Amino acid sequence: MAISATLFFLAKSYNINLGILKITMANFRENIRKMSQYKPPLEGRASKDYLLLDFNERTTGPSPKVKEALKKFIDSGKLQVYPEYGDLEAEIAKYTGVKTTQVMATNGGDQGIDIICRAYLNEGDKVIIPFPGFAMHYQSAGIQGAEILGPTYHKEDGAFPLEETLDLLSEEVKLIILCNPNNPLGSSIQIADVEKILKKAKEKEIAVLHDEAYFEFSGITAKDFIPDYDNLYIMRTFAKAFGLVSIRAGYIISQEANNQELLKIRGPYDINMFAKTAVLAALEDIKYMEDFVQEVMKNSKPKLEKFLKEQGIFFYPSAANFLLLRFPNPQEVMRGLKSKGILVRLKSTPDDKKAIRVSIGILKDTERFIDGLTEVLNKVK
Repeated sequence: MAISATLFFLAKSYNINLGILKITMANFRENIRKMSQYKPPLEGRASKDYLLLDFNERTTGPSPKVKEALKKFIDSGKLQVYPEYGDLEAEIAKYTGVKTTQVMATNGGDQGIDIICRAYLNEGDKVIIPFPGFAMHYQSAGIQGAEILGPTYHKEDGAFPLEETLDLLSEEVKLIILCNPNNPLGSSIQIADVEKILKKAKEKEIAVLHDEAYFEFSGITAKDFIPDYDNLYIMRTFAKAFGLVSIRAGYIISQEANNQELLKIRGPYDINMFAKTAVLAALEDIKYMEDFVQEVMKNSKPKLEKFLKEQGIFFYPSAANFLLLRFPNPQEVMRGLKSKGILVRLKSTPDDKKAIRVSIGILKDTERFIDGLTEVLNKVK
């Protein structure tokens, strides 16, 4: 294995035996060495005055109650003390409408995905992840060395490939991940179809992860199936509608026995006290979150959709706070928008082409995006 100049320099500087270094690197699992890092284009985006429409974040800050609670925690003299969670999961359960024992807090939604993959997948196991999907689904499954089966969303309208997915459910499959609404398409899976998958998956002893990261925007949930399906896991997050992205706060909903097993994988202190404090404060101000969702979904999003239709710009039907737009020259459009101080993101379509995913913020954000896109399109046509 070739050793880079940097590694060579470090080895010499710290008197490390290069032979040992080679052996250590060779001992990484083969599937890890074959993987690429998930490196989203984050650096520098928050330090400039961009309109951030590239990561489906809130375009406004979280509830003022969150800021007040965090300030009080910092001044409490408890930063040096291990976390205590108190009624965190009970309050999440109250908000969610399930039993406290059916909730497990996680360090962001990503940790929930990772824990489920670690619980069910060994190297060579099969996992179904319909394409396109959220990058961390592929990353977490890839770390386990699983073989990914990817039924493809319909390229014409982004519809979910139900029959193809059902046909893939066999004893060799250990897990299926459903992103509902889908990221990056925004399209949804009918709950009746989710139950069809759950039922067949249960017969085949396959776990189902139902990713509900955008639940607050879509209202779509498989929560009511929890009592009847011990193979169901729901992942949610406080990152999107609540605006707690930087704090990393999420949760899993499943039957109590499942959560007790998952707690063997989650570390005892994985949820930090900033997250606990912020979540409890946010849950005291649900209306603040709901007001934002209302403006996005009832005012801002319809305005953007109307503009796109008038301009003849194709977008996939979306139940979430973002749209995936097709352009003949998406990279050029993205660069043009960046020059206007607006960040969007390139994502894959079902036919594996690139399109622009744009997050939807409050009305003034959408108006700025429309103005910027209009100027860009006038130049690139």
